[in-house]
Amino acid sequence: MTLAAPVTAPPVTLPVAPPATPIVAGAAVPRPTVAARARAVTRPAVGPLLLVGADQQHIVTHAQLRGLGVPSGTIAHRLRPGGPWQRVLPRVICLQTGRLTPHQRLRAALAYAGPKGRPAPQAGEVLLTGAAVLADAGLPSAGHPADLAEVDVLIPGRRRVADREFVRIHRAGGAMPGGFERDDGLWSTSVARALADLAPRESGRRRFRALCAEAVQRRHCELGELLDQLLARPDARELTGLTGVVEELSAGVRSVVEGEARDAVRRAGLPEPLWNPVLFLDGRFLAVPDAYWPQSCVALEIDSRAWHLRPADHERSLARANRLTAAGLPVVRTTPVQLRRDPGPVLHELAVLLTAGPHGPHRRVTWRRAR
Repeated sequence: MTLAAPVTAPPVTLPVAPPATPIVAGAAVPRPTVAARARAVTRPAVGPLLLVGADQQHIVTHAQLRGLGVPSGTIAHRLRPGGPWQRVLPRVICLQTGRLTPHQRLRAALAYAGPKGRPAPQAGEVLLTGAAVLADAGLPSAGHPADLAEVDVLIPGRRRVADREFVRIHRAGGAMPGGFERDDGLWSTSVARALADLAPRESGRRRFRALCAEAVQRRHCELGELLDQLLARPDARELTGLTGVVEELSAGVRSVVEGEARDAVRRAGLPEPLWNPVLFLDGRFLAVPDAYWPQSCVALEIDSRAWHLRPADHERSLARANRLTAAGLPVVRTTPVQLRRDPGPVLHELAVLLTAGPHGPHRRVTWRRAR
């Protein structure tokens, strides 16, 4: 048998390191290029910058960038026309181009209103207020958060910050109110305080009446809390629209339509009813009509589509009216359109019933005011 010849591995050639350049005493050491120096300076900040940008939705302040070691020249270069960054507000930068998201606008507004020279405001030092808070709470009259043209921010009264671009500044008359941190990490006032801050620009408008009514109706704030915030304004007596809103809320009105009905009843010279009272028949819950005249045992129901968009809402409204009728209470039914265009027939029917009363189970019905 013939044995195979052994396989011989080729010789391995190891790379030869270039000879080290001898350092001669007194000889000049070559300097790195400008690009190399820039990379050396900014390299340590790349990681933290990416983390901060991701955590803050790419909204940072100039002070934050400098604190992370980013040179002013690099900031200016990246903010150049056609560069990868954009200046949103004074001292506020977005680490990307394009249109800001609704959240980025809110975060940029808070960053702008924060103390100058500080990387970021402390927790609760500046607060979102006004329409931004109401839209986030889901009040229908406030609109969608993405549709906000302006962002309201509350700051301490001693601070000097002006309105700029889409940011509207509100100053606290005394100490800053206690805010809370939202799920998205931004700090906000309460709904009641947001309405009070919005009052100077909105109190004379129909929308403000709707916002206040919706806030209480949908239990975003307690009636007492809202009244305290509205009346605590130094200019509360000067805002005539605000006075009317406070009167309506105190009377139990919980919607703009009910406020309009209240105005119509007053103009007609009819007695003031109870608005949204809780009625009891023989001590057991009966219903919560829109308005009720206890002296005559007459109820008023306003069928508004704004509150009956779902079939279940409409069914509850019908069931309430049926319970009142079954108990023997006269119920006058109307719509917002009828009250605005031709309230005469409704007011006449109410006047006749009020004059002819009391009706039905007058002595068996008790009530509790709206809360």
